[in-house]
Amino acid sequence: MDVHYHPHLNRDSKTGREYFTEFLMIFLAVTLGFFAENMREKNVDKGKAKEYAQSLYDDLKVDTAMIQRTYLEKAWIQAKFDSANVILATGDLYENNEFIYYVDKYLSINDVFTSQDVTFQQLRNSGGFRYIKNIDLYKKIADYYNLYSRYQSMDGTFASKTDNDLVRLEIRLFNVKDLSDLKNPKGTIFYNLVLRPVTKLKPIYRNTDDLKLFYLKIDQAKNQCSNSRVFLGWLKGNAIDIMKELKTEYKLK
Repeated sequence: MDVHYHPHLNRDSKTGREYFTEFLMIFLAVTLGFFAENMREKNVDKGKAKEYAQSLYDDLKVDTAMIQRTYLEKAWIQAKFDSANVILATGDLYENNEFIYYVDKYLSINDVFTSQDVTFQQLRNSGGFRYIKNIDLYKKIADYYNLYSRYQSMDGTFASKTDNDLVRLEIRLFNVKDLSDLKNPKGTIFYNLVLRPVTKLKPIYRNTDDLKLFYLKIDQAKNQCSNSRVFLGWLKGNAIDIMKELKTEYKLK
């Protein structure tokens, strides 16, 4: 007689508790993996943020030094433009003939502050600004470089092109050879780009209308220096403020 064995349906099957335990372990593993990855990304972001902050701080440090240098140059030549206009207004050209020659050469020279904006360009082009979580700091950085763009628009093109009106005035007022000889081919800084005359030069031609136009040219250059110094003062103040915040926010050395 055949004996039939009925398999036990629950043999080797898992209980609900075991299924729940396995599910819980998988869930915990996935969750912990997620948190670990999230923490890793946050640490990477923090590292990137500090790296960019340090680089931006270094750029602004260079900027403040260059701004100060340009500011002092403009103050120096502005004072000479002012003196030249006083001389032209009083008509005392004979005693100051060589000084006017000297000042005229600086009408076609303009040292413009150029920002060390490498980090800013990287942040903008690569989307790196997402690492800067402080919105107020981000706005200050953006405002600084917007102000720099305005400064460049105002001062960046001044004296960069030949002023034909000035050239025609110079031909009528000065001995062109004496004037041309004042250019210093060995000049290395703004202050020595023009040679200070050490001998008497040909007298300036006293044409009243031309001297009035020349006065206006110098006055325009003087006002340009004044406006530039205002912008440079704003830029330096903003740069220093941003540097302080970067140092505090990211604990820079």
